[in-house]
Amino acid sequence: MSSATEFRIKIGEVEVECPSDVDPERLEAILRSIHAALPRALAPTAQSSDTSLADLLAASSAKTYGDKAGVIAYWLEEHEKRSDWRTGDVLDAFERVGESPPANLTDALNQKAKKGLFEVQDRRWKLTGEGRGWVKYSLLPRDLD
Repeated sequence: MSSATEFRIKIGEVEVECPSDVDPERLEAILRSIHAALPRALAPTAQSSDTSLADLLAASSAKTYGDKAGVIAYWLEEHEKRSDWRTGDVLDAFERVGESPPANLTDALNQKAKKGLFEVQDRRWKLTGEGRGWVKYSLLPRDLD
């Protein structure tokens, strides 16, 4: 590491070095990308047998960003064993599957939260029990849930 490098992150084959004057927004984007890649990097064999997020979204009946966020949240719970998540995690998921993200994901989530499908606390979101049922029984095909 050179003396200008503040820190280095290495996970498997991926290595990132950040200088001490890295832009905070760029650093946050890097860390979100690393966070999104961790489940695949740490347990590639477990993930390979599961339905991919792209396949699940394609097979779902989700049309709106709120619906798609519901499917993504369900996938995060079921396949990544995440009990809650940040909006950035869902935005990263949109990017990973090649979907264009909404201009304001928080608005889409808040619309569904008003219906009791999501809840938020300290900027961490999760599906409610009703929300989980909504995704499983209204958005997912029976053979993929």
